[in-house]
Amino acid sequence: MRFIVKGRPASVQSSHANKANWSAKVAAAAQLKCPAPLVGDGLRIRITFYYDALPDFDSDNISKPICDALNGIAYADDHQLADRVARRRDMGKPYVFRGVDPELAVAIAEGEEFVYVEIDDANLEEL
Repeated sequence: MRFIVKGRPASVQSSHANKANWSAKVAAAAQLKCPAPLVGDGLRIRITFYYDALPDFDSDNISKPICDALNGIAYADDHQLADRVARRRDMGKPYVFRGVDPELAVAIAEGEEFVYVEIDDANLEEL
């Protein structure tokens, strides 16, 4: 499952209102892509924040609010996550993309900050 949430993410240190607004955006985006929570205890989540201006927070600080927002939507509970990767990428740098998700390519082309979330089975080996 993959989806995009437009805007700058809330971090763990954000105000309660900011985290609540961000969580609602994450939940709404996930509900469009995930009709039922995924099962199993070996899930992997990759969270990539594509930014325009360098954020004043660490990548790992944006992952907790996102993972919490996905409880009951993408999975029953975030304890099902065996792997969690959080990263950020400067949209102003040149990149070469091969086999990119078309939705990701469109979001990059639009040039506005966003978060790209991927959830899959951590037991699947990447080749």
